[in-house]
Amino acid sequence: MPLVHIYLKEGKPNTYLQDLGDKIHQALMETWELPENDKLQIIHEKKAEHFRINRHAYLEDEGAQRTDDVVVIQITTSPRTIKQKQAFYRRLPELLKESIGLSPANVFVNILMVDEEDWCLGLGKMTLIEKLR
Repeated sequence: MPLVHIYLKEGKPNTYLQDLGDKIHQALMETWELPENDKLQIIHEKKAEHFRINRHAYLEDEGAQRTDDVVVIQITTSPRTIKQKQAFYRRLPELLKESIGLSPANVFVNILMVDEEDWCLGLGKMTLIEKLR
């Protein structure tokens, strides 16, 4: 069960936010074989002065330029393979470009991997460990 934090500048309409979240989840379902109902997202809208992202994509193509539409996506998940992460990194910008017109240069992703025992989804249980046994 990935926990997805989505950070962007405030001011986008609800339809944009809905499409953004839906496409992130679609990319996770396609590349990580996530079930449709395994969706946990938190959208953080920030004031422009609190959203300080360099316009030049660090360590990327010289021509890659970010705009005010940059979105930072941080995903906390149980371990994933490099192939799964690469597939997600490729698929997500495609879906976001098609659905909301977001430039691939504006899609910034960070994945944090934690162990199964690091999840408590409620009821005071070590959910993933107790479900697997």
